[in-house]
Amino acid sequence: MTNQTARRLRLARLCVAVGALVVLLAAHTFLVGLAPLKFQNAAGVGVLILAAALGMVAIRDLVGLVVSRFPGPQAVIWRNVSTWALYALLALLLASMFGLNLSGLLLGGAIVGVVVGTASQASLGNFFAGLVLMVAQPYRVGAPIRLRSAQVGGNEYEGTVIDQGALYTTLRGSGGEILKLPNSAVVTSALVLGAPPLQAGVDLELPAQTQVQPLLERLRAHLGNGAVVSLEPRGFKTGEEDRLLCRLEVRSSASVPPGAIAEALVESLDMVSQSHAAA
Repeated sequence: MTNQTARRLRLARLCVAVGALVVLLAAHTFLVGLAPLKFQNAAGVGVLILAAALGMVAIRDLVGLVVSRFPGPQAVIWRNVSTWALYALLALLLASMFGLNLSGLLLGGAIVGVVVGTASQASLGNFFAGLVLMVAQPYRVGAPIRLRSAQVGGNEYEGTVIDQGALYTTLRGSGGEILKLPNSAVVTSALVLGAPPLQAGVDLELPAQTQVQPLLERLRAHLGNGAVVSLEPRGFKTGEEDRLLCRLEVRSSASVPPGAIAEALVESLDMVSQSHAAA
């Protein structure tokens, strides 16, 4: 069955369920009155159950049709939130139509809500932060990000986003480690997008006559196109032999072994030195 056919069947089922629900709600008093007097309470319960079943079918198909147009991990959150919100509205509608007294239920629900809300404050904060991230979409799954959050010790975390859940955002670090960060921490963090994870950061002391640009080009050639290599001069160190102070950073979405970086650095320095000597 193709997606288009499944969508048409779902739409047809939605129309039938909504139409039957409207007819049932409009004629529920008449239908209950058809039953003998001693069975009218049971008939009322049966009509209520049937109306609830039709409403649930309609809600499930409606949410499925809407959410299917927005694929991705965010669709799961939208599906859950919208489904339960519509279930709550359906329950209130049925209770009002069938004359059920909700005052005691609402009072008990309010008390339970306060207790549960206080006990799960952190989880609720992560959940609503997840909704904010889902709507704002500052990044997508598969994007490399770097963030600094005061809620997680003020440390800097970076990696590739592999999952964006209702409570946590999951990153894969440069060494393959899995980081699960609370959404409430992510939403209040300073984000740097598009920069691959840092694989190595090394402070170098090079001969003062070293030309930075040829060395940088050699390093990039050795490490491949997948690595983002930067080599920034930071100053000079004077002494018996003047030294050029530089900061080398290697970033890549794939893991780069430290040995490969050290080997590329040694070979690049040798090749640059040989070029200088030949000149």
